[in-house]
Amino acid sequence: MAFTSFADVSIKAICACVPKDEICIDDELAMYGNDKSKLSRVKKIAGLHTRRVAQPGLTAADLCMQAARTLSLSLSLSHCDFSSIDCLIFVSQTPDYPAPATSFIIQKELGLSKDCALFDVNLGCSGYIYGLWLAACMIASGSVKKVLLLAGDAGFSYINQANRIIAPIFGDAGSATLVEYKAGAPALHFSLGNDGKGYEAIIRPGGGFRIPHIRTNDREYTREVADRQGNPWTLAGAGNIWMDAKAVFDFTMSYVPEHIKDFLAHLDLRPDELDFLILHQANAQIVKNIMHSTGFSAAQTPIETLKKYGNQSVASIPCVICDQLAERSAAGGRLRMLLCGYGIGFSWGSCLGDFTGLQCCKIQDFDSPEPDLSREARIAEWHKKFSGEIDHA
Repeated sequence: MAFTSFADVSIKAICACVPKDEICIDDELAMYGNDKSKLSRVKKIAGLHTRRVAQPGLTAADLCMQAARTLSLSLSLSHCDFSSIDCLIFVSQTPDYPAPATSFIIQKELGLSKDCALFDVNLGCSGYIYGLWLAACMIASGSVKKVLLLAGDAGFSYINQANRIIAPIFGDAGSATLVEYKAGAPALHFSLGNDGKGYEAIIRPGGGFRIPHIRTNDREYTREVADRQGNPWTLAGAGNIWMDAKAVFDFTMSYVPEHIKDFLAHLDLRPDELDFLILHQANAQIVKNIMHSTGFSAAQTPIETLKKYGNQSVASIPCVICDQLAERSAAGGRLRMLLCGYGIGFSWGSCLGDFTGLQCCKIQDFDSPEPDLSREARIAEWHKKFSGEIDHA
């Protein structure tokens, strides 16, 4: 297990943003064969109720950028002018384009300096912790002073809603976190790990260069195949996620509780010495099992965000903080916390520190103007660019 500690690095502020459109699992009774007892069991075990979904054209980058603007404008962070950002990290599995990196688009839209370092990280539920670790590494190296970490995923509405393994779980969200150099800041401690043997447990198998989408009339590529429970799966499209739910659950329970206990032991800390354990909101069963296995109490382990917003993938942890701890933070309450993410790629990571003084706000609804162009209009625009009818600039 890799342990790292950083001095003089401060997580200054966090904001989060979600789409306005909401889906309630109670309205999907027909998806469960109109069996109310089955729906009730799903709700109780998984802890699901409502989830937020982005309409077509609204991307993770859009949600993250609104969160970043809120962070800059609404938290009295005069020192967080975007021109002062030295590095932008965008963590997401749902980029605007396969290439170039979405961080270049965000740089343009937010007006970041041309001297700002930019890069994307393709990682899911553990990605927020990895993003914090990367930001801390760069600040500790002395190469940058302020890092804007944007973490979000969107596009889960493209999943076939008849697939009851994945469709009811995921909700769209974006977040923005300011990480900066601060002399004398309390130490931030990290522990990271991975087991790539499980890379197929959560995967988008089609659309990359192992199984490329070569032509639109490839019937085998686009064909939907149902599993024994009738859930449809396909290689094609934006909603082509495959998940082996049992393998993911087994991985989580095999690795994550021991990881947390080893991390605490390494730091010579007990659960009762911390204020909160902020877990990635995978589902209620997983969160509660990790909580009990590691000796944390229900009062220390928020879970209500999952019920309101769903599993928000890479934005899950910052959304829990904004949803559950904004008032405590504003009142100056102590925030000694362990943050832990785990999931895709069989990856896991934790960050432990004293976050007292953290600035954050309640989760914001996305309220920017609708996308200027529809999908169809964007397709037509690119056809004109291909043909030379309009300028590429």
